[in-house]
Amino acid sequence: PERRRVEKVVGKVVSRMRNMELSGAFERWCENAAEIRRVSALMTRVLLRIKNMDLAGAFQRWRENAVDCRRMKKVVRNVSVRIGNLELVGAFDLWRDNAAEYRRVAKVAGKVLLHF
Repeated sequence: PERRRVEKVVGKVVSRMRNMELSGAFERWCENAAEIRRVSALMTRVLLRIKNMDLAGAFQRWRENAVDCRRMKKVVRNVSVRIGNLELVGAFDLWRDNAAEYRRVAKVAGKVLLHF
């Protein structure tokens, strides 16, 4: 009877020791799992930040290119207007020369007709 009681007590002590060991192992596993989740979330944030930096850089380059494109369009438009004005000036000069020539020819023709 005493022996059974001692065996029972020893069995409970051993069982508690096993449970404490298992409990410790489970607790360490839970801590490791929590650390893995924390590191994973941190890495996700870091990767998103890197991705956003790339995106921000691309947007900045696009914006600079858009400004350059608008500036170049304005330059091309100004050059086109100048070329158009040069053509217009050339046409006006030609008209003026032709008008002067017409007046000269008309004057000469008038003199010729007065002789007849």
